[in-house]
Amino acid sequence: MKLATGDWLVVLAYVLAILVVGFGIAPRWRGEHRGEAEEYLLAGRQLTLPLFVATLVATWYGAILGVGEFVYRYGIVAWLCIGVPYYLVAAAFAIVLAGRIRSSQTLTIPQQMRLFYGESAGRVAALLVLLITIPSAYLLMLATLVRALTGWSLEIAIVVGAVLSVAYLYTGGFKADVLTNAVQFLLMYAGFFVLAWFSVQHLGDPVQMWKTLPQTHRSVPGALGWMAVVVWFVIAMQTFVDPSFYQRCAAARSVRTARMGIAVSVLFWLLFDTLSITTALYARAFIQTEPLGAYPALAEVVLPEGWKGLFVVALFATVMSTLESYAFLSAATIGHDLLGYFPRLAGRYSVRQLTRLGLILAVSVAGLMAWVLPSVVELIMRTASVAVPALLFPFLFGYAVHRRLPARRVGLLMAVTAASSALWMGIRMTQSALGIVQAIEPAFVGIVVGMCISLLWSKPRYAAAGMDSL
Repeated sequence: MKLATGDWLVVLAYVLAILVVGFGIAPRWRGEHRGEAEEYLLAGRQLTLPLFVATLVATWYGAILGVGEFVYRYGIVAWLCIGVPYYLVAAAFAIVLAGRIRSSQTLTIPQQMRLFYGESAGRVAALLVLLITIPSAYLLMLATLVRALTGWSLEIAIVVGAVLSVAYLYTGGFKADVLTNAVQFLLMYAGFFVLAWFSVQHLGDPVQMWKTLPQTHRSVPGALGWMAVVVWFVIAMQTFVDPSFYQRCAAARSVRTARMGIAVSVLFWLLFDTLSITTALYARAFIQTEPLGAYPALAEVVLPEGWKGLFVVALFATVMSTLESYAFLSAATIGHDLLGYFPRLAGRYSVRQLTRLGLILAVSVAGLMAWVLPSVVELIMRTASVAVPALLFPFLFGYAVHRRLPARRVGLLMAVTAASSALWMGIRMTQSALGIVQAIEPAFVGIVVGMCISLLWSKPRYAAAGMDSL
């Protein structure tokens, strides 16, 4: 995508705005006095409804180029895969978990798992959360955008993208994350609205666009098939153990804010999906391009100078909001849940200091992973396939009313579940793997193993406390 002077000025204005908010405004945000950990990791638990919605919605769309690719390949069925399942699971999260998370007063998922099942389970959970929060995939996406605009090497683009996205988190903590997310929230909607508007003006109304699409792109399930649609409903279950959901519910001003915030967020996700899916369909109907480049290719055709810059900013904002949020979650996991439980470190350094160290470590590892394995899909799928099934059932059973898992077995349960997914992943990578093996995703293997063991080991809640020793 080629940018004119007016476009570059818009991009520069965005960079300056983010730096001003992150470095200038966030450190001056004052709420009720809380302990250092709550202040730095959860913004003092003072998220209002607008800020809750803005930061949660913005964090959820980091793989925006992948959305365009999916719609370009398969059409309207994308809504039934990357939209509807997540609306349903998010609604269930709001009803069942959001209030309990806010009331528990814990800071992170590993801390909550430690409260449920003890120290060893908490440590295993921390490692699994770290696996899915290291933001390598989103850093790679941002570096790819930087590289496309500047022509820099991938290595330089990774370094610049990392510094630009997380430097203000070092000083501002979660407050900087939330406030920059609020700016990015506004920009991502503005950019995609502009793209949709100019697409209609230049290429015709949505009815014309719909008639131009191939038949497979106008039907459900189209070329994708119902089995693949079902797969996405299973994948959406990862929302139950998504650390960004947990962190924002824990940081909400009240139980009502947490529940209402997710409900309102679902409506905003529906709106953004309308914009992003519609524009990707316009790209498929009228433009020949690589699927991953659907949005940039459409913007190149329909957007004039200045407006194109706004859309580029929208892409940057969408990716950066997720990158910085997951970078900070990784940092909190390292600083609070791993390093913080070494007595010598906890006694000598504050949570803020340990989290800052965690931020440096997390971003360094993310950059290395993005350089070694430059595939967004592979980075997301491999880590999530191992960690999500292992966390899912122990976390949900912790809140279950009628059944419980024996605390001393939960660490083993998570380890076995993660190992089963990783082993299946390794088998699928061998050339001798059978077709049926290739067809079964590692995450499904982990979910089946985790569910079966959890059901086998779980006991009624009224059982004697001595059951924990089984």
